[in-house]
Amino acid sequence: MGMIAGRRHRWMSRVAMLVGAGATVAGCAREAPPRGDSAMATGAVRPPIVIGMSGAPACPATGHWSSCAVVKRLESAGVAPQTTTSLPDLPTLGATPTLFKVGTSGLAIYLFADSTQRARAARSLDTNEYVSAATELTMRGETTSIQNDNLLALLFSRSEQQRERVSDALTAGPPQPRQP
Repeated sequence: MGMIAGRRHRWMSRVAMLVGAGATVAGCAREAPPRGDSAMATGAVRPPIVIGMSGAPACPATGHWSSCAVVKRLESAGVAPQTTTSLPDLPTLGATPTLFKVGTSGLAIYLFADSTQRARAARSLDTNEYVSAATELTMRGETTSIQNDNLLALLFSRSEQQRERVSDALTAGPPQPRQP
């Protein structure tokens, strides 16, 4: 989380520096700026245009998981989730899952209204079939259950590396709102 905020801070610092540099160059011109349309013809220096800065983030940090926050976190972890329409043998947990392919494996993301509803749904899972990411897989081919706040994820993978990557990305917690 800190690394993402650090990157955003560095990017915003660079944008501010470029805007400041453009204003400095424009303010230091020795001759009076041309009037009217001739300003465009002489190549007057203008501050850079920043695209996509509407003031509100595309995926607001609410302190709880949302579909877009899950996708961003998985992409940041290098998992590259691809939306899919079906996965085998999904349990009915009260929330409609969002389904992804991650590599050759499947990932079902259940988002609940709160952690109480998520915990209730998780208790209904068979612990012989669904195990935590900290548990080593056996020959039975268990599904990995990942829980955090209002999120319950089921990862259908035998790859220890993939289990670790997805688990680390999702157990780090949902994006938190900025403190004033």
